[in-house]
Amino acid sequence: LKRISSILGGNKNTRKGLRLPQEKRNKAMKNPSPQGKTKEPAEKGFLSQEKAKGTMKSLRVLSGIEIVDESAAVAASLHQLTGLRKLAIYKLKISEENDTFKELLSSIEYLGSCGLQTLAINDENSKFINSLYNMSAPPRYLVSLELSGKLKWLPGWITSITTLNKLTISITVL
Repeated sequence: LKRISSILGGNKNTRKGLRLPQEKRNKAMKNPSPQGKTKEPAEKGFLSQEKAKGTMKSLRVLSGIEIVDESAAVAASLHQLTGLRKLAIYKLKISEENDTFKELLSSIEYLGSCGLQTLAINDENSKFINSLYNMSAPPRYLVSLELSGKLKWLPGWITSITTLNKLTISITVL
């Protein structure tokens, strides 16, 4: 895992995304330790905390993924991919009230300060791309921004990005 630099999934033409494995919350195991305490199993998923420490930091491209309401753990684990240069979400179906919505927005904001250069989001029916307007800090190193969905307004921070060379907006209501 340490040498993986790109994960490409899904189909760009049909916008079918690769769904990453979800975090699984298991109940405590009944194997007592010598002190009589129960052992809690480690959470498993795309970037479990044990494996995420240093193993996926070299990932530069994560393209063609699908994020749905049940993907809160995946959205939160994106924070750990500080070397990510391209993030392409082909299918985004999350509700505004869900934790996944907040976690994904937080992760994108954080990755924008770490060197994210390309961000592509195909927002099918959530209000996510319109919430990009509320980001407290613009992505500093963004070179390419591709937004697809019912975009009502451009993010206000878009004019402050001096490195932006490519802006693609489709299926908007501007």
